[in-house]
Amino acid sequence: MKKTNITQEQLVMPREKCMQLGAGALSDEELLAIILRTGTPGRPVLSLSSDILHMNPQFDGLVGLMYYDYAEYARIPGIGDCKAVELYAVGEIARRIWNRSKRKEIISFNSAEKVMEYFKEDLRYLDREVIHVLYLDNRTQLIRDIRLSEGTCCQSAVSARDVFIEALRLRAVCMIIVHNHPSGDPTPSEADISFTKELYKGGGLIGVALLDHVIIGDNCYYSFKEHQII
Repeated sequence: MKKTNITQEQLVMPREKCMQLGAGALSDEELLAIILRTGTPGRPVLSLSSDILHMNPQFDGLVGLMYYDYAEYARIPGIGDCKAVELYAVGEIARRIWNRSKRKEIISFNSAEKVMEYFKEDLRYLDREVIHVLYLDNRTQLIRDIRLSEGTCCQSAVSARDVFIEALRLRAVCMIIVHNHPSGDPTPSEADISFTKELYKGGGLIGVALLDHVIIGDNCYYSFKEHQII
């Protein structure tokens, strides 16, 4: 029986193709194979790449890299600690590039719709709550977007002190709190309401106005300002 070199060819082909034709000629699987470098015995690197790109049907190919964490990668057969960390870092790089490109498109966070537009793709698929704070200048333009907390599937915790320390450090004039509900329902809990009122009162005392608290659901949102809670 003739011996084939399929596995060996698959290991080098994406790199050679990239050098000869450019990265734009590569498929998603081939691009990811370059990062992974090697597969495992009996499992070519392109097959491993395909498994990663189809981990979750909610995501379309490479987009998923922005949402998976280290633990999710590490559970994949053939992905050790080093590859898991590398993939996690690639996802973070992609997320930061995406966020910075969006900042050029959104001039001012002067409405909950603008906040929703900025965050909806980043937060709608997460399986845990995260809290972001948009620190703004006097034209409601972004000074910095900081993720202050990442919690479990149903709750995240951050103190008012944490929020205001960053506000003073950045010399923000105002701010908007943003967090997601993994359930997809953005209706605020009693804890959400209580925390928002605490921040609103504290912001008034130190001169950093809380403009809104926006909860992101599945392609929907809840604005505390629109509902006249603050």
